[in-house]
Amino acid sequence: MRKAVLVVDVGTESVRAALVDEEGGILALESRGLKFFSPSPGWAEQSPEEWFSAACACMQGVLGKGAGVEILALGVSAQMHAVVPVDQDGRLLLPRVPIWCDKRSSEICKRIHEILPPEEQIDRTANLLIPNWLAPKMHWIREHFPEVYAKTSLFLTAKDYLNFRFTGAQYIDFSEASGSFLFSWRRRTWDTDLVKLFAIDGEKLPPIVPSSSVVGGLKKDVATPLSLPEGLPVVCGAGDMLCLLLGGGMVEKGRSCDVTGTAADVSVYLAEPLLSPRLMNLHHAVDGWISFGILDSGGGSMKWLRDALYTFRGQPVSYAWIDEEAKATPPGAEGLLFFPYLLGERLFGSPWARGVFFGILPQHHRGHFARAVMEGVCFDLKMSLEEIERLMGQPLQEIHAIGGGAKSALWCQIKADIYEKPVVTLRETEGGIMGAAMLAFSGVTGEAVPSLGKRWLHVERKFAPTPEHQAVYRKQYALFREFHDLFQVAFERYRKEA
Repeated sequence: MRKAVLVVDVGTESVRAALVDEEGGILALESRGLKFFSPSPGWAEQSPEEWFSAACACMQGVLGKGAGVEILALGVSAQMHAVVPVDQDGRLLLPRVPIWCDKRSSEICKRIHEILPPEEQIDRTANLLIPNWLAPKMHWIREHFPEVYAKTSLFLTAKDYLNFRFTGAQYIDFSEASGSFLFSWRRRTWDTDLVKLFAIDGEKLPPIVPSSSVVGGLKKDVATPLSLPEGLPVVCGAGDMLCLLLGGGMVEKGRSCDVTGTAADVSVYLAEPLLSPRLMNLHHAVDGWISFGILDSGGGSMKWLRDALYTFRGQPVSYAWIDEEAKATPPGAEGLLFFPYLLGERLFGSPWARGVFFGILPQHHRGHFARAVMEGVCFDLKMSLEEIERLMGQPLQEIHAIGGGAKSALWCQIKADIYEKPVVTLRETEGGIMGAAMLAFSGVTGEAVPSLGKRWLHVERKFAPTPEHQAVYRKQYALFREFHDLFQVAFERYRKEA
């Protein structure tokens, strides 16, 4: 009988479930959309109960297609940095919770910055404090919902909330803990001084375990409706970014990756983090660290473009249609620049940064705007790429492209041209599912994740930089960097007026 693992992947726009066999083949895949709420500027919320119900519906769908398959384990990947408070009986204390792109704790971060110098922040956690991390969100709940904070037994993340619903066990893995701003990167444990600084009770933080750990067995109330055996091993899993990187080939140190999902990032896998105020660092789902720069609205900018300019009679066109119009536009979009900050910036600018098209002329049509969005995302990520190479002291040789954006051959070519390096895509594009499946298989079979990666992952296509495009892209990138810094004054004024 063919052996497989069942995987759940919770993103921002959807929840998916899949069956993945022991050779890395995806046997079945189901998806359900999610609602997103932004009740105030800078707020971003979702419903944990919807994550769970959608996950169960997706699992039901794929299991109906999995006849003759032996399920070895359940593994989970989920969006990072959500804060889910539960009481001592495991009851959810907020119907909607702040997720990864929520910026409501910006003022709390400012107060902490006045107490804790940037150098010490990086030395302790490998990161600067930003609103995306768990700690400022927890403190915001303490300040604004004291009754919720008082009842909170544990703060869980999206992945760990699902694992709790599946097993009754409450843990966090190293990838999510390292994104809390409460984690000592050198000691690989909670930093008690930082926990006190944020006025958080240490007992509200769950124990930290490796991502491939079996955290418990599937509870009867979940197993029975799915026709799964009670006690099926549930593997902890990791944050979606780290699972996506595993599935994108980041199974050997020194490799680099471009991920374009709702957010977008460029990263490198190293033994230790690169300490810089311009980069962020997360513990990988295996040993080692991922140093990266991130844009909260990468693929999200393309979705906005499609909704705003490519929707007719309520129906959006395909992304392939958008690609064709962008492809018919010259490189550099005839001077049109896009600054992709629909959800603000993390490190190179302000959380109050906003999206901007700059340089609009009469000859610009819809295709120019589409190409400018693709190029603008790449220009932003190139700033992080240059910082990574500066700290490494050597250039990266090639970049693996994964995520939804990797399905666009045009966008991959634009990345190769702007980054001035080969960009490689893989045969299997469902990186997050593949990464979570590697962790699940490793957790129950003992096979090392790098070994699984070598067996499962295969190159599909390589995009080489186009020499004749370098001049225009170097010029546009120089303008992008200059105007990016000039806009910061305008964004600060906008914040005050807003």
